Amino acid sequence: MSSGITVDDQCKLAFHELKTTHEFKYVLFKIADDNKSIIVDTTSLGPFKDLDTVSPAEKEAALAARKAAKDNLAGKSEKEIYEMFVKLLPEQECRYAVYDFTYEKDGSSRNKILFYAWSPETAKIKNKMIYASSKDSLRKTLVGVAQDIQATDFEEASHDAALEKVLRNAR
Repeated sequence: MSSGITVDDQCKLAFHELKTTHEFKYVLFKIADDNKSIIVDTTSLGPFKDLDTVSPAEKEAALAARKAAKDNLAGKSEKEIYEMFVKLLPEQECRYAVYDFTYEKDGSSRNKILFYAWSPETAKIKNKMIYASSKDSLRKTLVGVAQDIQATDFEEASHDAALEKVLRNAR
């Protein structure tokens, strides 16, 4: 089932930065208000800007904002950052997200990129249907995701639930 909603190039760029440079810890995506495309909602470092396409002044401002956000995250634990991410999930609207999940296994630190389909029970039926039918178009563009998480409430999206799922499927 496909909704015909396209994936904006900004989604691919933001995911690429998360995956290759680990610039972002997480990226949230949403369907644009016109229901024609999936766009970047926000990142762990605030609003997403393609630094190669903005003016020098905008680039400087975006880099300064990223640095300030990065400094804010620097002293936080993985669990604290994860909790910040979960708080960004709206209570009554669906979202997609990717999260660069760090965990310990056999005494070493590991990472897995998780894909979230957030569809809270309190969201409107039409919102849930549009997100469900558009998920595959986004998911197919995000090459390198290790695990999918479908969450309908904050407990299913919790750090403990994600950790349990990652450990269950870790080699």
